[in-house]
Amino acid sequence: MGSTSDAEAQKPAVPAKLLTSLTDRLRDSLLPSDMPFGKEDLSEAARFLLETGLRRDRKRSAIALESISGERRFIRIAIVNDDMPFLVDSTAATIASLGLSIDRLVHPVVPVERDGEGKLTGILATDPEDAEYESMIYIETSRIDAKRRRTLLKTIRETMGDVRAAVADWSELQAAMLADADTIDDEQGSELLRWLNGGMLTQLGHIRRLRNGDESDALGICRTNSRQLLADGSYDRAFAWFDDPKNTRTPLVIKSNLLSRVHRRVPLDLFIVPERKGAKVGALSVHAGVWTSAALAAPPRNVPCLSGQLEAMMERLDFDPGGHAGKALVHALTALPHDLLIGFSDQSIERIATTMMSLVDRPRPRLAMVAAPLARHLFAFVWLPRDMLATQVRLQIQALLEEGAEARMLDWSLEVEGGTLALLRFVLDIREGTRVPDEDELDRELQTLLR
Repeated sequence: MGSTSDAEAQKPAVPAKLLTSLTDRLRDSLLPSDMPFGKEDLSEAARFLLETGLRRDRKRSAIALESISGERRFIRIAIVNDDMPFLVDSTAATIASLGLSIDRLVHPVVPVERDGEGKLTGILATDPEDAEYESMIYIETSRIDAKRRRTLLKTIRETMGDVRAAVADWSELQAAMLADADTIDDEQGSELLRWLNGGMLTQLGHIRRLRNGDESDALGICRTNSRQLLADGSYDRAFAWFDDPKNTRTPLVIKSNLLSRVHRRVPLDLFIVPERKGAKVGALSVHAGVWTSAALAAPPRNVPCLSGQLEAMMERLDFDPGGHAGKALVHALTALPHDLLIGFSDQSIERIATTMMSLVDRPRPRLAMVAAPLARHLFAFVWLPRDMLATQVRLQIQALLEEGAEARMLDWSLEVEGGTLALLRFVLDIREGTRVPDEDELDRELQTLLR
C-alpha cells in the first residue's frame, strides 16, 4: 500500500506494545455493519492514529490526513483529541459539507498515559474511571486533489476548535443564559430561555454587543471564531427593533448566516436579550446554539411561547381542542419546525399552521412565505405530494424562489409526513434589501412548474 502524507514532520516510530493495544481497541469498537477490516489494514489504521497522536499537547487536537494509493485509492484521516461530546457527529458533518461520503469510521475511546511532555507512554488494558480518556477517530473517504485536501484539513481543524471552545465554556454558557432569563419581564420569554437551558439547546456561543460596536463576554465559539454571528447592519436593526415600544417580545429569536460546525451543520439559532438602562437599550446579549432533536420534536404545548400561541389560536379560531380542527392544529404545530415558528409573529404562525391543516387531508402543491424579523431572511414553505419529490423538482423550486426573491439560498430541508405530504423548507438571504416577492404570484408559478 502506497501513501503520500500532508503532514510535514517525519513519522515517529511507534512502539510495538502501543500498536498491539490500539489495534485491539480498534477491533473491539467495530460494529457488525461496518466495512470488513482486514488484519493488516486494521494494524495500519492503528499505526496511523498513533503516528498522529504519539505526541500531543493537552487541550489541542492532533490531526493528520493521507492519500492512499494501491488496489483501493482513498483518503484517510486521523483525529486524536481529549474525549468530549460532539466530536464524531461534528467531524462527519464537516466532511459531508464538502461533498464527501464516509466509507469507514472507527472511534475507540481509549484510556491513556502521557508524560509531562505530552508523549503517549501507555494504553491501559482496563477502563478505570479516573483515567485520562482520549478520542481516536479513524476515517476513510473518497480520494481528492491536493487543494481539496488542504481545505478539508483546515475545516476539520476549525471544527475541532469550535467543539473544544463550546465544551470548555459549557457551564459559563448556561450561567449566562440563566442570568438573562432573570432579567426578562416577559414570563413566556423567560421560561423559554430556562427551557432551552435545560438540555433543549446545544449552546455554542455567547457575546455581548454594545451600541458603539464593542463586544465583550465572549464565550464558546465566539472566543475562537473570527466570523460574526451577525453583520454590523443586523446589530443596528436589532437595537432599533428593541427601541420600538411596539416590539415587546423578548428574547428576539432569529437565524444567523453562520453555519454551526458543532453537532449539526445548520444555521445557528440566535436568542437576543436587550440590556436596558431605563427605556434605553445599551447592549445586546446574544446566545448562539442549535436546537436539540428532543426540542424540535417536543409537543407544542411543552414549548414555552409556542404553547401560549397555540392556546391563543385555539381561542381566536374557536377550535375545540378535542375536535378534528383542534387536533389538526396541534398536529400542524408539532410537524412544523419549532426553531422557526418560535421567532414568527402570531399572525404568521397562524397562517402557516392553517395552510398546513388544509393540506394534510388533501395533499397538493402550495407555497407560503414568512419574512423574518430584522429583514434578514425569507422562509419559504413548499408543500407537495411526496410522490412528486425528486432532486430535479427541488432544484427547480429553489431556482424559482431565488429568481422571485432576487436572493441566494442559505439552507434547505425536507420533512415527509407519515401520510402523503412532503414539506420543503428554504431559507433565503434578503439582507441586501431585495423586496419580499408576491406570494400568490410565486404560488401560481409553482403550480405551473409542477403541473
